[in-house]
Amino acid sequence: MQGNCGRSWNNANDRHIMGFLSKIFGKKEEELKRPGVKEDVNLIKTMEGHLDRVLGVRFSPDGRKLVSGSFDEQVILWDVETGRPIHTLKGHDTWVECVDYSPDGMKLASGSTDSTVRLWDVATGSCLHVCKGHDTAVRMVAFSPDGKTLASCSRDTTIRLWDVETGRETARLLGHKSYIECLGWSHDGKKLVSCGEEPVVRIWDVEGGKQVASYKTDDTLSHAVCFSPDDKLIAFCGRDAKVKILDAADGRILHVLEGHQDGVRSVCFSPDGTEVASAANDESVRLWDVKAGKLLHTYRGHTLEVQSVDIAPDGRMIASGSDDRKIKLWGIK
Repeated sequence: MQGNCGRSWNNANDRHIMGFLSKIFGKKEEELKRPGVKEDVNLIKTMEGHLDRVLGVRFSPDGRKLVSGSFDEQVILWDVETGRPIHTLKGHDTWVECVDYSPDGMKLASGSTDSTVRLWDVATGSCLHVCKGHDTAVRMVAFSPDGKTLASCSRDTTIRLWDVETGRETARLLGHKSYIECLGWSHDGKKLVSCGEEPVVRIWDVEGGKQVASYKTDDTLSHAVCFSPDDKLIAFCGRDAKVKILDAADGRILHVLEGHQDGVRSVCFSPDGTEVASAANDESVRLWDVKAGKLLHTYRGHTLEVQSVDIAPDGRMIASGSDDRKIKLWGIK
């Protein structure tokens, strides 16, 4: 559905409920006064501007900008070099769960607990479309490699595809029996991978709208999933504090990356596919060697749970967003 990004909730009771939940789950100022943590020597800079937990971060295709979404209900577009905000995008009724950057660098997408997906113009910061259809929290949004389609998944157990130009729903993928927490496109644009509160990773044929594979994982909750750049591997992570690398063709688990001390919230491949970065509730960001299945480095500096991680297109920098309200940029050597 097309529309502006004004607040869509008119019911005073709904607003009262969400305000109450924000008070329960939001991090209060006194909670953030933690003992200092020695920051890793590879820290490049810290970007501050969000008023609450940072739940999602994503680099622009050229690596010069970064988009973030937060518990403060805002989407912020940042200049990476200066570390300053370019636009602050408002319109969601409650916290922004996820963000993504279009492949052409012209549009942004955000998903929220208010059950909507929003598309934004990078140049002006204006809202292009409000996509309505999900019944509850939108947990992940992802542009297709050609930028024409946006995929979203929700705790309503559906995956929905949206036409980026019009903002209209074009397809719905059904098959999950419980919450869907995450999804990702294959780099050829033909498949989607998804998982969540079921012990399976599902792979979908996008054109046919059908599930083509279901791999058992024995995990009770997966938070993030993605294809490798060559689409041969899938990385996923979750509540069990592990990152797992599986063969996309047959579902065999090739590596189990252990080291995090608490649930892993986010994972992504480097552009060349040789490394994966992960972020976890143990307040750390970690970099792993995919082929060897070994830890390369642990980045510390956040003082609360780290919710999201992304690697820059040139493979030289990691961005992380945390419950401490900060975004940190780390160098990869």
